Amino acid sequence: MRGMSVVMALACMALSYAQIDKAADEWLQKSFQAYAQLQSLQSKTTLTVSMVTPRYPEGTPLQRFLYAYTAQPPARINLLVKDMNTQGEGRRIVSDGQTFKAGEEAKPVANSGAALLEHLTGADVVPSYDLVFLLGGKSSQEKFRKQITQLKVAGETEKQITLTGRIKNERSKEDGLEIVIDKETGLMRTLKIRSEVKIEESPGAFVLLMEFEPTPNVSVSEQTWSARN
Repeated sequence: MRGMSVVMALACMALSYAQIDKAADEWLQKSFQAYAQLQSLQSKTTLTVSMVTPRYPEGTPLQRFLYAYTAQPPARINLLVKDMNTQGEGRRIVSDGQTFKAGEEAKPVANSGAALLEHLTGADVVPSYDLVFLLGGKSSQEKFRKQITQLKVAGETEKQITLTGRIKNERSKEDGLEIVIDKETGLMRTLKIRSEVKIEESPGAFVLLMEFEPTPNVSVSEQTWSARN
């Protein structure tokens, strides 16, 4: 799939020490725990990369992908990836926990969530953060937590909590971070990363927005992990 390089660059982070507000950290840990306790997860997730310039401060969408998936830890997934900027039905990727299949490609998974996430990246698919927290387990959650340098509660409604802060990127610079968490389930509704850059010698940014529509603990069967779904 073309155009995933920008998404991957924005999604890859480097380790850093963190200074985080206690209340924000508690919400983040609650979300981590919610993903750790899931038996399965179904979602329609949209990944959008936008370019922000002085002329277009609201952002111009460059890439948009739809992920429709059912996943079950540690290493099962049925994922349809569709580039919303092109025609076609998209690409189906499945893992039954033992074998990862993307088109004609098949690789062993050996019931490892880490291996599944690695294979997704190798197949030019950026794992969305809910999949990282679900399939990558505690180690992936802790790695993400260590990358955060600032975090605070920036807003709250009856149903949602909004956290904002800063997070280290692969260039050891800090990007803006925003996470919206559903209070009832603890699952994320959105995650946004804003990377400040210069565009034609003017200040600008690339923004990666992940929007989640999660349904926790859906019923699954062996048929769920079939490429025919």
